[in-house]
Amino acid sequence: MSSFPAQAARAGNPDLEPRWRLWLLRDCVLRFAPYGFHATWHHLMLNAGVSPYVDHDPDALGRAVEELAEARALWFAELRAFEARRHREKAAGRHERDPADRWLLVPQLLAGCPDHEKHPRERLGVVVGRLIAAYRTGDFAAPTCPACGTPRPYGTCPECGVLSWRPGFRRLPDTSTFPWRLTWYRQLRTGRTAGGGDAREFRAEFTPGHADPRFGTFQLYVRGEALGDATTTALHPHVADLRELATEAARPGRRPPRPLILGDTFDYLEVTLEATDDDLIFEVGVWSGCGNPPPWAPRPGTRRRLPVRRAEVLRAWAEAEPAFERLLPGVTRS
Repeated sequence: MSSFPAQAARAGNPDLEPRWRLWLLRDCVLRFAPYGFHATWHHLMLNAGVSPYVDHDPDALGRAVEELAEARALWFAELRAFEARRHREKAAGRHERDPADRWLLVPQLLAGCPDHEKHPRERLGVVVGRLIAAYRTGDFAAPTCPACGTPRPYGTCPECGVLSWRPGFRRLPDTSTFPWRLTWYRQLRTGRTAGGGDAREFRAEFTPGHADPRFGTFQLYVRGEALGDATTTALHPHVADLRELATEAARPGRRPPRPLILGDTFDYLEVTLEATDDDLIFEVGVWSGCGNPPPWAPRPGTRRRLPVRRAEVLRAWAEAEPAFERLLPGVTRS
């Protein structure tokens, strides 16, 4: 098995195929993930700006591996110092290791974040340095978060998402409401993302990507599946399409499948919409001959049938409308 430095060097090599470099970066995160694998991956993808289409900006992979390696170097130096200390302790007859030192041996649990979308946003090396200094004190009952310094009760930090630190570590379940599969594919939300609904049922959201907030990426989630292709688009026409979907959800009665046109960022898909008494049923598949669908798209030749409660569509619109109104004053009600 290759070492972290060897895998990091390969992941940062611009001469290698970007998709291969992405898997090498994954291997590095498996070896060193201070927030847990899911949250550390999310942090690196967000901070480095890694696109769903990794070929578009392969340099982002270099930025991600550089940030991870920088943080690991701090931990590794501390580990080497610990090993030297243990050598001296064993020579003096002390063979039992202090349980409080376990954080050095399990870097994946250095600062576990149960919600993979909520973690410290500072550069990883800054936070790891702060954590090392805090762990050195051994004050596991400190009333402030060791990652960000926020006063907090015992439990998850409300500011940065880090779970209370203590010498008795355990692996954490992922409590995020956002599907991990989409995070793996770099479908990321930011602090500027606005929208409504639950991605596990039905959600509409928009992330401004330019100085002009009317342009960015628009996304629809149906039963945990992302439908948009994450390319830049104008918000206005998608608001109109979403309003029509909400109207369809509010209109009672059964209706047979019909083609559904959702706009430019959904052009790679063939979508039909069917109505039952309680549900709207989206059936989606990739158009034959589509050149470069997003990584979360259905496999060519397959279709996904995604039923969603009418009430979930209406709830998403009720929550998203005021959020979009703030970006497009007067448009959502026109």
